[in-house]
Amino acid sequence: MLITYRILTILLWPWIFVFSLLIPGAKNFLRNRKEDKRRILSYPFAPKAQKVVWLHASSVGELDQCKALALVYKKKEPETFILQSVFSDSVRDSSLEAFPADLKFRLPLDFPWSYDFILDKFSPQVLVCMAWDRWPNLLQAAKRRRIQTVLASAVITSPKGFVQKKFYKAAFSLFDKILTSHSSGEEKFRELLGDKKVIKTLGDSRFDSVIQKIETSQREFKRPKNYPFSQVFLLASTYEPCEKLLLPLLQEPSLKNTAFWIFPHKTDPSRITQLESEIKSFTSDYTLYSRTEFDSLSSRVILFDVLGILAHAYRAADFAYVGGALHNRVHNVLEPAYFGLPLLSGPRITHAPEAIELNHRGGLFIIRTKEEVLEILQLSSERKEAIRFSNRQFVETGRGAAERIYSEISLSPIPNRGY
Repeated sequence: MLITYRILTILLWPWIFVFSLLIPGAKNFLRNRKEDKRRILSYPFAPKAQKVVWLHASSVGELDQCKALALVYKKKEPETFILQSVFSDSVRDSSLEAFPADLKFRLPLDFPWSYDFILDKFSPQVLVCMAWDRWPNLLQAAKRRRIQTVLASAVITSPKGFVQKKFYKAAFSLFDKILTSHSSGEEKFRELLGDKKVIKTLGDSRFDSVIQKIETSQREFKRPKNYPFSQVFLLASTYEPCEKLLLPLLQEPSLKNTAFWIFPHKTDPSRITQLESEIKSFTSDYTLYSRTEFDSLSSRVILFDVLGILAHAYRAADFAYVGGALHNRVHNVLEPAYFGLPLLSGPRITHAPEAIELNHRGGLFIIRTKEEVLEILQLSSERKEAIRFSNRQFVETGRGAAERIYSEISLSPIPNRGY
């Protein structure tokens, strides 16, 4: 299976080159990686002068997982040189620049020859991927150099069909250790890989990132002074399917004392203009966050058109809808769970074990219709208090996962592969 994958990636290269000439997005994708390669090659680094750890994140959520682990390394081993790579273009340059690593870059495409310039220059002792990310050519290149390979905060969805199962087994077998986020993941990995593989449940380091971000922030977020609505329903990371379901609730008489705070997934001007138009079709009682001093606002609908506020705004809400799962997959549920909010989500949560666990505990509700939403927004105060305690407790159980992952990685010598 790995040989087949290797051959297919080689055959794919000419087509990617053609696409990069025809499609602007593909051209930018490759150009960014070319610029990163030039920057890496020119970076002043003395080979084998210090310990090097390479952390890799697929996207924004996995970057949070890496951040918690990177901070532990900076605390325990300040002399260790940390490489941080990401793959998805959804990771903003500003987020990558602010990351606590010594060198940050975007992962090259997974061809057999893609990583030699990184591995030859930095000779990392450890490569840590997060969640479900596995790049076979990268992992094989690391194994040939006897680099310890770890999948941390690991999750897995059950493979569908014979071919996918064979690929999963071949790819995940390339890791020396798989450190799962939850016990259910450990069971699935053991079923796939057998009992001889080192698989341990140590938790999800994203818990630490969420807790650290909230608890170290100096920002106080409260409702506007004399705010006239008794209940705040916060809509986080919304897409068009989310708004199509939820905005009609603005016309429900039973929710006349419920304010809607909307944080769209994207805040570019065209998206905000479109969303303003949709809100106006249901109510004129709205305002844009950036237009008015927040403490003086009295609008029922507040559309937040700036970044960096969401994690703190949960503090002032009563309920939170977390977007993405009506059409794709759910976004971060840990931040609102930290504040104990009853959570609402679409049904597509299978990739997120923390969302599944919160659902099992009764603190996250799967919604598909506005009638289901109405029922949840009218929960009794006793039920809301029970959920608040349960959700908050769940987040606390994840505290310290990054330290546990660090300790497990540090215990292991570099594997003797016999190459």
